[in-house]
Amino acid sequence: MGELDGKTAIVTGSTRGIGRAIAERFAGEGASVVVHGRDPAVCAAVAATLPNAIGHACDIALPGAADALVTATVAAFGGLDILVNNAGVAFDNFITWVSDERWAATLATNLSGPFAALRAATRVMKHGGGVVLNVISWAGERGNVGQVAYSASKAGLQAVTLSAAKELGKFGIRVNSLSPAVPTDMTQVMTEGLQQAAAKRRPLKVGGSPADVAEGALFLCSNRSRFVTGDILHVDGGLHLN
Repeated sequence: MGELDGKTAIVTGSTRGIGRAIAERFAGEGASVVVHGRDPAVCAAVAATLPNAIGHACDIALPGAADALVTATVAAFGGLDILVNNAGVAFDNFITWVSDERWAATLATNLSGPFAALRAATRVMKHGGGVVLNVISWAGERGNVGQVAYSASKAGLQAVTLSAAKELGKFGIRVNSLSPAVPTDMTQVMTEGLQQAAAKRRPLKVGGSPADVAEGALFLCSNRSRFVTGDILHVDGGLHLN
């Protein structure tokens, strides 16, 4: 018996990195999974590696994309129990070099898209409860040099978590945040020096991986956390403490 037997989950941005690790972990615990990304062929290929999954490609930042994603999920599996808002972008630059276009694109993908997905998901969850998990960042909690747009988008997503947890609890819907800091394709843009500096700041000196984040996601999306909502789980080796 898996912890997510009979559940259906959407994991946005799940063709690689943290999202893929979460999708694989959920599938291993019995969930039907919708693999999401921008490339239809890649979505289909990743979904084919899981026991009961489909791929759905879209740009979550575009109007109507989240509604279509949820509609396709319900059509394929009959309902929706779990939404993991993991898809995100980071166009790093110093404040004076952040263009209007990059600012708008960051907030569209990291904040407006996840909100639209939450809105669409909870419309179909309200009858039987469910779980929404927003993947945020320590940068959204503390800010970070060169990441003003990214930090703002993740801080906004945490605000969505808190408001949604208060509003949706009466429907049995839990909303939490997951704040990871592990090596992924996105972090590879950091220089080796920056990566080493971040590692020195972590109280835990062991390395983390997307699999560690997936374990945190499983906890927050399973019945083990049935009395937890509006909270943040940091999976970052303690980096958020500095």
